[in-house]
Amino acid sequence: MRIEEKHIDFIENSLKFYGVKEDRLREDLIDHICTYIESRDGEDFDALYQEALQKFGGYASFQNLQLETNLQKFHKESVLLNKLKIGLGFTMLALLVLGMLFKIMHWPYASSMLLGAIITFILGVLPVLFYARYKRLNYKFS
Repeated sequence: MRIEEKHIDFIENSLKFYGVKEDRLREDLIDHICTYIESRDGEDFDALYQEALQKFGGYASFQNLQLETNLQKFHKESVLLNKLKIGLGFTMLALLVLGMLFKIMHWPYASSMLLGAIITFILGVLPVLFYARYKRLNYKFS
């Protein structure tokens, strides 16, 4: 069967209606469904569409794919935030320890390093910590 633009629009609207919100996932599902329908013999779009849905597990499996996509996106953001927290925390601690060492030894630039550690903590570590906590508490998976 040959797929027309109205069929693609119908498939896209039905996927949106049943909870597939991610654009890339929806495009991939449309592509797979259209490919399946085009590979079959027959002229009844509705019957072939229902057959394709059954083949791919129905709308419930599409919603599960959307949930899995959301979880993967959240995990990727979470890993990035954790790397940023570790990097900023290490920088702050290095400046703090070096500043304290320089202060004990009465070497120059000790105050600058301590001030750099405080600024890194206030402007770097704290905002990232609060943002990560906000994202973790308010992220919706569905």
